[in-house]
Amino acid sequence: MVKKGSDHSTTQRYRLSANVRFKKQQARNSAAHRKDATVMFGKEGYVVRPSTTNSYQERLNRVLIHIQKNLDEPLTIERLAEVACLSPFHFHRIFSAHVGETVTGYVRRLRLERAATRIAFTGESVTDTALGVGYETPAAFTRAFRERFGMSPSEFRGQQRETILSFAENSTAKEIIVMKPEMREFSKTKVLFVRRTGAYGEAATAAWEALMGFAYKNRLMTGETLMVGIGHDDPAITAEEKIRYDACVTFSGDVKPEGEVGIQTIAGGRYAVFLHKGAYTGLPEIYRNIFAGWLATSGCTLRDQPCFEVYLNRDPRRTKPENLRTEIWVPVV
Repeated sequence: MVKKGSDHSTTQRYRLSANVRFKKQQARNSAAHRKDATVMFGKEGYVVRPSTTNSYQERLNRVLIHIQKNLDEPLTIERLAEVACLSPFHFHRIFSAHVGETVTGYVRRLRLERAATRIAFTGESVTDTALGVGYETPAAFTRAFRERFGMSPSEFRGQQRETILSFAENSTAKEIIVMKPEMREFSKTKVLFVRRTGAYGEAATAAWEALMGFAYKNRLMTGETLMVGIGHDDPAITAEEKIRYDACVTFSGDVKPEGEVGIQTIAGGRYAVFLHKGAYTGLPEIYRNIFAGWLATSGCTLRDQPCFEVYLNRDPRRTKPENLRTEIWVPVV
């Protein structure tokens, strides 16, 4: 015998059960959506599918190389966006997100740091340095330089000369004489590269890991392949977290850039080539000897190109530190 009101009670229980099932399904759908969104979208809602991320990295590599080769030219956001094949609005936001600096701030910093190197190690005038790094007037350059380094270009040059003189006085004559490089000509060469930023030791390890994965996957390593490292910045001038290191390999045939693996050209010309025997941890001391010791007495002038290193051991990981051989190529005239 069915009690009065039982139909209503059964219907109510069914509705409540259905509602619970619906809410559980909603929760499952929401969780799945959040998981997809984590993969598909960045913090600000940009689509970052792997193919899209690779495309952005390829475009930004082109821009970064364009900037470093044209610091003495006007580098407007419109022009750089054109190099990246993006609209100026989207380019500015994507550049800042990937590089960690605004376009304007990045270009200004590189210009001033290049200027500091030229002031420290060449005898050119402040006016020539200002024009050579893209400033229209020496006054504007001096203001920007003082803001960045806390002193005028002339004061900075004086400070660097005192450092070099102190180094020479504290170094033995034997240490300086031993540094006799070979003078060689180098033909401009295209290389594949991966860039990392940070302290040179850590940046180099990360860059080579990424590049070697690509090179071996595509069977690019041969007996003729050169392994090259380009350190763009002086740790005494550039903040550690912004130091740029490029792991590079030469290649032949038609190889296209892919994601973080880009293509750049190492400048040809005359180089002073030093051979370092021993662990890579000894490289900073060799550079100090070159720039504070050898350069001052060599009669050579630096060219406005980065130094690079050629690693002569085929597999440094399986080579004892004392058996490592590294050539340091210093661009000179």
